[in-house]
Amino acid sequence: MKTRALQLRLEPELTDLIEKAVRRTGLSKSEVLRQGLRKGIPEVVRALEGPPKRTLVDALLEMKGLEIPKRRQRFKRRL
Repeated sequence: MKTRALQLRLEPELTDLIEKAVRRTGLSKSEVLRQGLRKGIPEVVRALEGPPKRTLVDALLEMKGLEIPKRRQRFKRRL
């Protein structure tokens, strides 16, 4: 298992919350933090990520009266 140490400055309220979780669960402080990160990071990403990026094609499709024909063939990727 690879290990990597992170130094974090914690606010006193967060430190108290972690200590309470350690007492309630019986886990070590590092295990409480690892589990919290595993469960919390997806929620943070959902909360903070913006709306999907709008492309030029999206903007053109919204224009009234403009019709963009569908491609018959896929793009040929040039290397």
